[in-house]
Amino acid sequence: MPSTRRHSQYTRILKDLPLFDCRVRWQLTVRKFFCDVLDCPQRIFCERLPTVTAPWRRATLRLERQQGRVALEAGAQSATHILRELGSGASANTLLVRLRASPTSAPHLPVRSLGIDDWAWRKGQRYGTILVDLERHQVVDLLADREAAPLVAWLNQHPEIELITRDRSTAYQEAVTLGAPQAAQVADRWHLVKNVRETLERFVLRTYNTFRTITRTLPTDPVPPPPSPAVQEPLLSIDAAPSGMGPPTSRQTARFVAVKDKLQQGLSAKQVAREAGVALGTVKKYLHLEQHPGNARPKRRPRELAPFHGWLQQQWAGGTRNASALHAELRTKGYTGGYTTVREYCRQLRLGDPTQPRPWVCPSPRTLSWAILNPLLIRAPQLVTLLERCATEHPEFSKVAQILTNGWNMFRRTSTTPLRAWLTALTDSGVQELQAFAVGIDRDYDAVQRALETAYSNGQVEGQVNRLTSCSFKKRRLERAFGPIVGCVSKRTASQTTLF
Repeated sequence: MPSTRRHSQYTRILKDLPLFDCRVRWQLTVRKFFCDVLDCPQRIFCERLPTVTAPWRRATLRLERQQGRVALEAGAQSATHILRELGSGASANTLLVRLRASPTSAPHLPVRSLGIDDWAWRKGQRYGTILVDLERHQVVDLLADREAAPLVAWLNQHPEIELITRDRSTAYQEAVTLGAPQAAQVADRWHLVKNVRETLERFVLRTYNTFRTITRTLPTDPVPPPPSPAVQEPLLSIDAAPSGMGPPTSRQTARFVAVKDKLQQGLSAKQVAREAGVALGTVKKYLHLEQHPGNARPKRRPRELAPFHGWLQQQWAGGTRNASALHAELRTKGYTGGYTTVREYCRQLRLGDPTQPRPWVCPSPRTLSWAILNPLLIRAPQLVTLLERCATEHPEFSKVAQILTNGWNMFRRTSTTPLRAWLTALTDSGVQELQAFAVGIDRDYDAVQRALETAYSNGQVEGQVNRLTSCSFKKRRLERAFGPIVGCVSKRTASQTTLF
């Protein structure tokens, strides 16, 4: 029952929306009353203003709504500058506190189709898990890490899930099997295509000496005539400037030998990585190699001096061999580069004739794997000859290329090869890289088969990851804001998909 016995009064000051660019403060006189209920422990209580402000707040409800909307759109740090211009400034910490305390407006609708992927808090160091409703194209939740246990707990709270798309991560596979056994799992086709190319790259890396040997017998690559200054440089293709593989350093060779010795002693990969002081991925890469693969040479970038090579060679043949004088005259012809570049080119002219044909460099294993699976990327005729000779002289290479090309086309849905028949071909190939790949596919056979039969994929999940990692809110206040509010990603209606 309402009380009518007045105890006292006090003054309460509230911030409100600005008026004509002026800040507004309400100075309210609020009453206190005695409680008439004898057994009530609260003998004195204050008058509430539910349509104006919340208890113990120093701002009106409409001011807090405005600040919250701006913070959701721009992020807490950016919102402070915007609100300051509007005349209703607040600190980033205050905005974050209000965002955490505000209830989620989006209703908790049942999720039938779920997409799972990881995202980087800090690339290479810390990762989380993003969960996306594939039917509504909306982020459902964020988990603080990408371990199996938190995902199992989340899935146990959502027994209505019927279908889950994911990559081939072992942690996610285990979590979905334990947390949502009723859901059909679908492997992401893009990751399957990526795994096929990586398997081929590992095979090429192990047999890279074969490609190097054949490359040495190929015809040299003649230097094309220098283009005129008006002609623009063409876009680089995958083999326009092949990176090649250089020899390893003595330190790398010693480390490779040390790792191989420890592996021959029967130690596990983790023990070898810990004792040798190298990454676990490096140990796994060395496991199937006979010698160190070498170092990838950096790609050559188009040079500003390239259009003027012909003119420089003419001046050099005519007797003008002073680098400073040549650089000064080049500046008048439109050259915008530095003197050092001109001096280095003159040094090359002194050492020998740069117009002589250059030996064609064997592309890197990554480039070769792309060229084998997608011949449309090939531009250099030497690369075509290299692949043809490898297929003719080394039957194992021809067999591996054929099997993986079939898988590449199957996962890209350009062929109708049965998955079981292709998996049998991997197992019977006798190639260790293909057999290891077959073990992983067979372990996840049902999810891979559904990837070929259904239209579901993790495409939109990857899009949400891109939005998440490029969001200004994440860039400025991720570590501070996401700790307490992981699990409260979207504060909008279910029809909207904007994060935060």
